[in-house]
Amino acid sequence: MIPISLTLSGFLSYHDPVEIDFTAFDLACIAGPNGAGKSSILDAITWVLFGQARQRGDTIINNQSEQAEVIFSFHYEENRYQVKRNNPRGKAGMLEFNIAQQRADGESGVSVPDAPIWKPLSERTIRETQQRIEETLRLDYETFVNAAFFLQGKADQFTQQRSSDRKRILASILGLEVWETYRKRASEQRKQIENQIAALDGRLLEIHAELSEETARKKRLEDLDGALKQIAEGRALQEASLEQIKQLNQLLEEQRKGRDALAQRQVAEKEHRSSLTEKLVDRQKESESYAQILARAPEIEHDHQRWQQIRADLARWDETAGEFREHEKRRQEPLSRIDAERARLTQELRTLQEQEVAISELRSAGSELGAQIANLQSTIKNLQSQIETRQSLEVELTAAHERLAAAKAENPRLKADMDELKARIDRLTAADENESCCPLCEQPLNPDERQRLIDDLTVQGTEMGDKHRANRTLLEEADEKVSGIRLKVEGLSHVDEELRGKTRQYDQLAAQIKQAEAAQAAWEQEVQPRFEEITYSLQHETFNPSARAELAQIDAELKAIGYDAAAHDVARKTERELRSVEEMLLTLEKAKAANEPITREIAEIEDQLEHLGQSIAELEQDFATANQVVADAEQSIPDLRQARLALLDLQEQENRLRMEVGAAQQNVQVLDDLRLRRKELEAERESLAKRGGQYKQLETAFGKDGVPALLIEQALPQIEARANDILDRLSGGEMFIRFDTQRELKTREHLKETLDIRISDSAGLRDYELYSGGEAFRVNFAIRLALSEVLAQRAGARLQTLVIDEGFGSQDEVGRQRLLEAINLVKADFAKILVITHIDSLKDAFPARIEVEKTPRGSVVKVI
Repeated sequence: MIPISLTLSGFLSYHDPVEIDFTAFDLACIAGPNGAGKSSILDAITWVLFGQARQRGDTIINNQSEQAEVIFSFHYEENRYQVKRNNPRGKAGMLEFNIAQQRADGESGVSVPDAPIWKPLSERTIRETQQRIEETLRLDYETFVNAAFFLQGKADQFTQQRSSDRKRILASILGLEVWETYRKRASEQRKQIENQIAALDGRLLEIHAELSEETARKKRLEDLDGALKQIAEGRALQEASLEQIKQLNQLLEEQRKGRDALAQRQVAEKEHRSSLTEKLVDRQKESESYAQILARAPEIEHDHQRWQQIRADLARWDETAGEFREHEKRRQEPLSRIDAERARLTQELRTLQEQEVAISELRSAGSELGAQIANLQSTIKNLQSQIETRQSLEVELTAAHERLAAAKAENPRLKADMDELKARIDRLTAADENESCCPLCEQPLNPDERQRLIDDLTVQGTEMGDKHRANRTLLEEADEKVSGIRLKVEGLSHVDEELRGKTRQYDQLAAQIKQAEAAQAAWEQEVQPRFEEITYSLQHETFNPSARAELAQIDAELKAIGYDAAAHDVARKTERELRSVEEMLLTLEKAKAANEPITREIAEIEDQLEHLGQSIAELEQDFATANQVVADAEQSIPDLRQARLALLDLQEQENRLRMEVGAAQQNVQVLDDLRLRRKELEAERESLAKRGGQYKQLETAFGKDGVPALLIEQALPQIEARANDILDRLSGGEMFIRFDTQRELKTREHLKETLDIRISDSAGLRDYELYSGGEAFRVNFAIRLALSEVLAQRAGARLQTLVIDEGFGSQDEVGRQRLLEAINLVKADFAKILVITHIDSLKDAFPARIEVEKTPRGSVVKVI
């Protein structure tokens, strides 16, 4: 990774935006006083790439800012990338990952390097985007910091550990934790096989126990056969006895039917007697009512004569009323005119009342229309928001299509590279182990180098395969995602039409409110005075005065005739009251005719009741006799239910014995199958025991004293050689490093696993812990740089940038000069080297300088 530019804003000590251009130098010093913000530049790089720095959360945000934002551009493997990360205070952050596509000049068609088109590589979530960044760089935070950064206070994080912990830390740095995963998997497989063997042993013990019961099982089968014969004979005898009891019960049932028939006849006779009794009571009541009517005969006949007299008086009044009605007809004409005028005014008043109700409804509707207009305004605003959402979804749909196209374009290239790597691995694997030259490049190659090359190519192929599968997963999920976004866009396609409809509805409601206000004004000015005038005229009867004068004169003439309407009304009322006398007279005549027949019918009913009483007494005697016969028979017949239960019990015992006999036969027959099954299980156990031993060997090989120890032993010579090469430059050939991986125990003859750092100088061979700060830093620098190169190589990444934070403070003048010489000597191995220091005397030793200064507005940067 080669830095191009870094932009900071609101990050730690940087409040205002600051941009650093790395393209103008290859080796530079980041200088400035303590606390100016030098190390914050390195924190910004690790934070934007991996989301980690010396501080976490909102503490990275400048006190005067609301959010921290860092944009980092860099070259990596012939591509240009840009990562942008921001963290608003108290809110969720954002992470963007882009790759540059060259913009072509419109006239010449030549690409323009300084004006790239950024193509998004960001995933759906920050976590997924972070994973993609690490897959692209082939580095995580820990590997990146250990490989490229000599952070302040961490240059000695490996050498300062106890010797017993260094090998474990080295294994972690080299990524050997995967072997512990392999060991756990082998252990799990071994335990599963041991559990299977234990289950097989349990089953074999069960089979052995069953086979030992052969004699007892055969004896039980013989005993069950004898018991089954005895119970079958008893069941046959019980069936014959049950059949005899059934015949006796059938005869008893016929006797019960005869008894029940007598009981039914007895009930029927009693019901008939009850019916005749009720009829006798009704006829007696009817005879008494006729007697009461006959007693009132003189009163009824007198009232009938009075009614006839009233009818004659009423006829005379009706004749006088005829003359009166002639004058009454003359009254109808003025009355009709008065009624017509009243009807006309009433109709006009009703019409005006309807208008008043309509005006009132318009007033009520006005407030409702106002509420509807408010709702429409809210709906229109919501529809406008949906249109904005649809436009955002259309932009998202375009971006999804672009990511899909990028994945489709990248997978064929990855497939070709993977096929090429597989072919190289196959050729290396097929080469003879004793061959001294590489079959690919014809260079000398020992077996260890060939195996290491195969491992490195395998790792590269695995990474490409992971990337290929990730793209394929993206392609599989992309169609569903694009379809989902397209469905959302289509679901909002109706919003424009709905917005136009709601706008038209809003205009219509506004027009209705205006119309209601105009109608209200017209009512108050023109119609309401007429409404009040008609109401007064109808209430005080002041309309049509001429017809009212004519009616008064006709009423005076009627008074002169002498007709008494009140007396006429009294005669009519009395005639109506006495009109029921005629009906009473008819009832009296009916009572005289019906009295003698009812008396004869009552005598006949009493005679029938006497005969029914004798018949019911005889039926009761016959029923008692039949019931005694049935009771005696029920006492002498055996219990049919008990006989059936006894038979069912015998049948159940027989069935149970048959099942036991069948089970016993099966238990005897299964013994031969168990013998065959025992042989199969013994063979299976032997096979599992063999596999368990193999997994136990793998568990030992994958443990810390197995393959990981061998890999560390392979890596240490490479680290030691590279560290000595660097230390030779730093010490002027006076210091030499040696790694000891085993140490003799004082109390036993065995060796202890360790990782001691032994340093040889002019004073002899000493442990690392005995050296001074300046000498120790040179050792730290040499080992640290060697570890960085090995770690980057194993991760499949190239170490192109080196950053040293505060590495000169512990060195004397000679040590500083040698460290600067060493940096210049390794400069050719790196595209960029950045050295952070606050020592002013060292600034001029570098060809370029990044000056960091602390101001009231925050840190500022100047490249010199």
